[in-house]
Amino acid sequence: MKRIGIIAAWQPELNYLHEEYPSRKVRKIAAWEFHYHSINNLEIISVISGVGKTNCSSCTQLLISEFRPDEIYMTGICGSLSDSIKGGEIVIARQMLQHDVTNAGKGDDVWDLYTGRTSIIDGDNSIFSDFLNFAINTSEHKINNGMFISGDQRIREDVLRSSLSSTHNAIAVDQEIASFSYVSYVNKIPFLCVKSVSDQADNKTIEDQKRFKL
Repeated sequence: MKRIGIIAAWQPELNYLHEEYPSRKVRKIAAWEFHYHSINNLEIISVISGVGKTNCSSCTQLLISEFRPDEIYMTGICGSLSDSIKGGEIVIARQMLQHDVTNAGKGDDVWDLYTGRTSIIDGDNSIFSDFLNFAINTSEHKINNGMFISGDQRIREDVLRSSLSSTHNAIAVDQEIASFSYVSYVNKIPFLCVKSVSDQADNKTIEDQKRFKL
């Protein structure tokens, strides 16, 4: 049976899965609870990582080491860095980068590039293409794809939003996807990042999140 891992940063992002396909078993490891679900011929292991890159990377490595999934996915909400991508729309990450590393993505430090701290992580081509086509053909929401960046800070300012967008040519931002992608990449596990836009990562973020976050 194929085994798939699904990670989200906080509980509401996995509510649908847990309500529609209740877990048949729960295994607690360290700070995390890993839920077993059965859907047709799939076994799914879901887990709430907690917010931020450290929580996410630790949880992702545990999921991979303990459960050996064939594929691994991250879902949840994100902020849009593009004026053409609105609340409720879907973003599929094509490339991922940590924006809060000095000179992120510029390749100034050969050792950082070697370990992946400042390098851009490309998504898995096969999963990305298959899911993108599936989403475009079945979703009632607009589907977007491109550069997705992460850092350990909430982006809620117009000036910072504009800077991140222009510096990294990014379309979306969160606090987890770049670390999730890196851990998946170094473990050679096929992965995909899919999130829904909850806000515009600007001065009106809190107002937007009241409409789209839950």
